[in-house]
Amino acid sequence: MIEARRPESATAPVIGLSHEYPPGTEEIHVHDGFGQIMYAVRGAMTVTSSHGCWVLPPQRALWIPPGVAHKFSHMRPISLRTVYVRQDMEGMPAWTRCTVLHVSALVRELILTVVVAPWDYAPGSHSARLASVLLDQLVLLKEDGFYLPEPRDTRAVKAALIARGDPENRLSLKDIARRVGASERTLDRLFCAEAGLGFGVWRRNLRLLLALERLANGEPVGVVAAAIGYENPSSFVSMFKATLGATPAKYFGRRP
Repeated sequence: MIEARRPESATAPVIGLSHEYPPGTEEIHVHDGFGQIMYAVRGAMTVTSSHGCWVLPPQRALWIPPGVAHKFSHMRPISLRTVYVRQDMEGMPAWTRCTVLHVSALVRELILTVVVAPWDYAPGSHSARLASVLLDQLVLLKEDGFYLPEPRDTRAVKAALIARGDPENRLSLKDIARRVGASERTLDRLFCAEAGLGFGVWRRNLRLLLALERLANGEPVGVVAAAIGYENPSSFVSMFKATLGATPAKYFGRRP
């Protein structure tokens, strides 16, 4: 499991855990009664729930509402910091869906402080005040709306698995539709209805999500572009900037 201790055992309403994970970890878990902040101070991870799929580099954190089952995985080692917020806590964020947040320097330090605080601190104590400040600051952060919605129809799920299994494949919509037992029009309509995106855009965004994790782990742009089916890095960078509003270097806070 992701933690040796269960947040239900805490008397304090906002508590945290710190974990170091080797490469290739994959876990599924859920916490009823607690909202959750997942934040990797080192490395990048992919988190998937029924709401969708997100990639979290160290500049991003994910808010997970109470009771939402989710899976996280990563290719390389990560240093994970998790904050649990009891759902009756005053100042509890009102987000009802998983939400990605741009982590400010202040919020980063507050997260790092909360995860080392005792689980039985008293109301009005120093730790309690810092927890309240974290919640106050959390709702002021800029949200990152980019994620990959998950389809539910069996045929659409099969098509998504084909796309995930070989991100650089150039199979046409017609080819994939034939493989899953649907017409091109039906498959595209299913993705539009269930994921809010046509299949072509959904597959592009899938490739971009896969690229985000690899870029966050320090892989060169040219290598990442080729791995997801782009013949030249400039086309990939143009797509990246058009979708996310910044080049890879600026998105990850690196010098161009």
